[in-house]
Amino acid sequence: MMMSTRYVYGIPVTVSFLVEICYNNLDDFMRRGFSVNQKKINFIKGNMIVIDIIATIVSFFIAYWIRDYFFVEQYGRLQGINHYIWVLWVIIPLWPILLGMFMVYDLYKDGKVYSTVNIIFKFLPAVVIGELALASTFYFMGDNTISRLFYGIFGIVNLLVLWIDKILVKLLWKSIFKSKNYHARVVVVGTEDRAEQFGMYIKKRPDLLVNIVGYVQVENNIHKKKINDKEILGKLDDLIDIIKANVVDEVIFALPRDYIGNIEEYILECESMGITVHMVMDLYDLKVAKTEVDTIGTFPVLTFYTVSFSPLELALKRILDIVGAIVGLLITGLVCIFVIPAIKLESPGPVFFSQYRVGRNGRKFKFYKFRSMYQDAEERKKELMKYNEMKGYMFKMKDDPRITKVGKFLRNTSLDELPQFWNVLKGDMSLVGTRPPTVDEVEHYETYHRRRISIKPGLTGMWQVSGRSDIEDFEEVVKLDVEYIDNWSIWLDIKILFMTVFAVLKRKGSR
Repeated sequence: MMMSTRYVYGIPVTVSFLVEICYNNLDDFMRRGFSVNQKKINFIKGNMIVIDIIATIVSFFIAYWIRDYFFVEQYGRLQGINHYIWVLWVIIPLWPILLGMFMVYDLYKDGKVYSTVNIIFKFLPAVVIGELALASTFYFMGDNTISRLFYGIFGIVNLLVLWIDKILVKLLWKSIFKSKNYHARVVVVGTEDRAEQFGMYIKKRPDLLVNIVGYVQVENNIHKKKINDKEILGKLDDLIDIIKANVVDEVIFALPRDYIGNIEEYILECESMGITVHMVMDLYDLKVAKTEVDTIGTFPVLTFYTVSFSPLELALKRILDIVGAIVGLLITGLVCIFVIPAIKLESPGPVFFSQYRVGRNGRKFKFYKFRSMYQDAEERKKELMKYNEMKGYMFKMKDDPRITKVGKFLRNTSLDELPQFWNVLKGDMSLVGTRPPTVDEVEHYETYHRRRISIKPGLTGMWQVSGRSDIEDFEEVVKLDVEYIDNWSIWLDIKILFMTVFAVLKRKGSR
């Protein structure tokens, strides 16, 4: 989500913050329920395998150094490291297989992380059998030049390193299970008994990373206010309004088969908003042929989604964001030397402008820019709405009187956008995405407009490189944003970034 694993999460606050930056909302672009099914866990397991291979290679070199440094007087020096390197060609493919066979990567069961003792008993047999396999290899190859002491030291060091490795993984899992930041926010639609059954299952399985926001009932004779300590948010007819009023990533229908014919319109509405929909299949006793079925724990579900991205692509996108944000912030630091005095000298007020914007599926975050307007800009916006040049819910005005002289220069050169690299580094935004709307804009959105906020917003995007402020129709903006969502790839992001640089240099459409 996947880059280096979050083994250090929750230890020192500083390190935890850096880890948070690397992983924050890595699944924001996965619009297929990546966060509620097994795929996220499987992807983390894949990274655990890579880390275990690295840890074992490190153990190999540590063992060589210990043998050659501490036991040189008793046994003499080892042959050069090149004489031993071939052993790694046995270890690298063998160790992950053995660790997998003994389920070392299944450190949780029904949402509970295994104890330290259980973890030791999981990987100890794997390492012992691996050592025996190495000994057999040396024997059959007739290689008597390999130091037996080195071989023994390697086993001990490897056990210690893997033990530390797994303890840190345990801390990682526990932190992820407890933190709602990594859980998909879902609404469960169902009859009382079905919703309660599914909700109880989710409550017992924190490893599924599901945060039930509340329930939507389909029965008219239910007068309860809560199911499993979660609010009943309303009835099925209110579903779309409930999604708009809450931060909702996905909707799960847990209904008997009799209700299937009544939910098609709601699935279509969710699709138009970019909300992933799951239908729990084992509650229907249906037989599905030639259909890809996901799982939420042991519950098979039929998932409706508009587009999906691979975990590798998501990892590359987040890496690109982090690298780009760090470079951008270095540039911002240099620009601040000149921009801060200029802003302060022209007009009183803060150097930075902050405003709450709407991110993925309604999440609100503080959005930063260099202040380019006078302090009373927001209050004056209402009286200037009659001069709005945009057709729709966005505000653009030529020769906006609220903009200062310094601000006009900052906007023409796009320097006012530089502080948003902090938003990118934090994970509120991406380098490329859809532009984050204001809270009042979203309040006026039609249902299908909400699809543009179904992904993480970006510092730049299709709209900016296709004319930027020259586009005056909000519907055209939505069209370009949806086009980006439907055709997303890491190469498209890179292309848009290059196009953005050229657009900024040419000052095309900026004001």
